[in-house]
Amino acid sequence: MFRSHSRSRRTPIASSIGSATTHSAHSAEQLEQRQLLSADIALETVLEGGGTTFAKAEYKLNNGKHSLEFSIFNAVPGQYNAAVGNKQLGQITVTALQPTTFEFTSQPGDAGEAPFPSDLVLPLSSGQTLRLSPVSETGSAEISGILAVENEDDRFESNVAVNAVSANGRALEAEYESEQEGTVTQRKFTLKVYNLQPGSVQPVTIDGASVGVLQANAVGTGWLRFADPVRAGFSAFPAQFPTINTGSQITVGTDFTATWGSAAAPVSDDVTDGRQTQIELHGTGALQGTIFHESFTPAGSTTEQREFKVEIWGGTAGAVVPVSVRTPSGQPVQIGSITLNTRGFGRLHFESQDPAKQFPASFPALTDGTVFIVGTTLSGAWTATNPTAESLHRSAELAYQLDQTMGFTSNGVYMENWGKKGEKWLKDRTGKWHFITPDGGLYEWDLKPGANGRRIAILDDSFHLRPELLTQAKAVGSGVGSDDLLQATAAKLDRELGLTLAAASNTNWGGLQEKWLRGNGKWYFITPDGTLTRWDGSKTATGTVVARLDDRFHETPARLSEAENELTDAEKQFAAKTSLKLATYDSKLDKWQGIDAKWIKSSTNVWYFVRPNDDVFQWDQKVYSKPGGQKDVGGIKISRIAGAWANPTLLTTLPTTLPGTVASRAVLDDLFADAPDFS
Repeated sequence: MFRSHSRSRRTPIASSIGSATTHSAHSAEQLEQRQLLSADIALETVLEGGGTTFAKAEYKLNNGKHSLEFSIFNAVPGQYNAAVGNKQLGQITVTALQPTTFEFTSQPGDAGEAPFPSDLVLPLSSGQTLRLSPVSETGSAEISGILAVENEDDRFESNVAVNAVSANGRALEAEYESEQEGTVTQRKFTLKVYNLQPGSVQPVTIDGASVGVLQANAVGTGWLRFADPVRAGFSAFPAQFPTINTGSQITVGTDFTATWGSAAAPVSDDVTDGRQTQIELHGTGALQGTIFHESFTPAGSTTEQREFKVEIWGGTAGAVVPVSVRTPSGQPVQIGSITLNTRGFGRLHFESQDPAKQFPASFPALTDGTVFIVGTTLSGAWTATNPTAESLHRSAELAYQLDQTMGFTSNGVYMENWGKKGEKWLKDRTGKWHFITPDGGLYEWDLKPGANGRRIAILDDSFHLRPELLTQAKAVGSGVGSDDLLQATAAKLDRELGLTLAAASNTNWGGLQEKWLRGNGKWYFITPDGTLTRWDGSKTATGTVVARLDDRFHETPARLSEAENELTDAEKQFAAKTSLKLATYDSKLDKWQGIDAKWIKSSTNVWYFVRPNDDVFQWDQKVYSKPGGQKDVGGIKISRIAGAWANPTLLTTLPTTLPGTVASRAVLDDLFADAPDFS
């Protein structure tokens, strides 16, 4: 399909980091002829052109519909004649906004589609030549390729997952996939563990084989990710990595062991903002659907708020579908109806805090055994075993990481229900199509008819309702730990490493959507998940992980490079008292030798002084002469701590109410004592 070429990079030394340059060559792949079990026809080719110009073409015969779709890359804008052999199909307009996608079909109905010529012999067959020829001499050279049978040989050898919670509250989620593509095996492994001791290092073994170690971040979360081929956010599989099957054992640390089973949805890694329930609707016929319900009581309020949503798809355009609820001891009560749009999709939505979506008076209290009836074919039950929907906060964090990595885009109009699953469609920065289903599943489209493909994430279903939450995602923080701890950790990193922001033009030099910083003569980068890494000087964005914060520090790296300034006055005062062991303030030394300084001594007999602007210094034990016979002192600046000049005892006594949390104070306890890290 594609022949990959290595990327040429400039080394990020001295003043800046170079941008990556990509070179690729493309050729048609001849694929084995085979009988398709579905009796449908699927053909494909890559069309070669001059330079970096190429195109992909896919021909499908599915349920009586013929379609031939072209995706054209890097071609000069203009008109191109499309042909099968010597038979002209029509013209395609290539715009500056590339890639350009256009489809010839026996059943046109949307923009970007045109009918096949009436005298074209269908179906198309393997071995036929496709051509895209420029109408104008200023266009790209002719692009051509030969149709071959699409490779349908993919099969999953393994697709297993494990979710477990230990007796002491640690939670583990992991998933392993192994897929055979022709003669090549591709694997992906993800492991995430929560509620670990912050900063701890945990060895990981699978069926007795060591596969690596994970280091818990400041909020007690650690992870491993392997993939082949290696992709953004993943490392290469270790040589000793075993084949994982149902029943395999995974151990994290010395006492947390879980067993792999069939693949399942991952567990949520933080406490939900409310009670969230998801109910699948089941029945006969083409209509499908799901129900989402959430109830919560806002902080400081005694009033419960609720949200209830029914989404259905696969129905007849314009049909009106009634929705009823039946409690265990009652009769069905209609609570509303859904009118399906032109693509057979519809929604019924109630939200107690939205006057336009108020619950009807007939809406009953939901108890175990309540049944929902949608139309004449769908139903679902409220039970104690309904899955809990993933937390919106966690989904928002994941959405930011996905958007930074993949660069989702949209013009604000989302193609909806093309694949008959109620899905909405969006593209990544490379032009690849993805879709999100009503239950929040985000998929990478496999280019085959319908909404099919590899699921890459599970989000809250509100991301389906408002896909702009994904295309315009903002960092929100992990939500699983103390902001005080994260800020204290960032301040300690900033102080030890002396971090400053690199130019924004360096962003994504390594292809990980990373942002770069300088510190103590070294390069550092932070990825969308908040991982800070010391660069190893290679031609890729790799190195030694220094810390794991959260996505907000990637969105605004100044939160890290200016972290000490973000600490509260109380936190700085606490840090000065504890880390410098400040003990006594001697007012008799005020104006000693006429110098504007107030003096404080530590329990280890080290002297510090405070300037009128609240700057605190460690004295270098020297007195300097100034013009006019005046004297002055100097030393190493510690920090500017508000109130220190007016009341130096703020630095020698602990406040009645300690700032932050136990964990954050443990970091502040040596904030000003640590020497800079030049390793």
